[in-house]
Amino acid sequence: MNFSLRLNAGRDRQPSVAALALAALLGLGGATVPMLVAPPVAQAYTSRVNLFVVREQGESFDTLVQRSEIIARAAIQRSFDADVLMTDVIVTVIGDNQGVAVPILTVPVSRSDWQLRPDVTQWANYFEAARSLVSD
Repeated sequence: MNFSLRLNAGRDRQPSVAALALAALLGLGGATVPMLVAPPVAQAYTSRVNLFVVREQGESFDTLVQRSEIIARAAIQRSFDADVLMTDVIVTVIGDNQGVAVPILTVPVSRSDWQLRPDVTQWANYFEAARSLVSD
């Protein structure tokens, strides 16, 4: 008879333990489920790329600028392709003429602007003062 009382006493505790477990799960679930379901916060950032271009013997300034634009375009596209979180890229092309280095152009562009119009000349800022330093 004592044995049956112990079994009944154990059975009486099971619903209360289950009820407590369910209450705890529901109570914590309200706080933890949003943290488990919500995606992590994306951190956008800007890439800064400096590129050096050596002026070829006899190369005109205009040709150097055209080469700089081609190189800048490739660098911008590579930067956006390499990192999906990258929101902005700033590419600066620096020309080197016999040891004299001057900025030729800089291209600050956002991913959305680049997707709409992937044209360096649209977004570039040119340094005309470089013309006198780079020309022979």
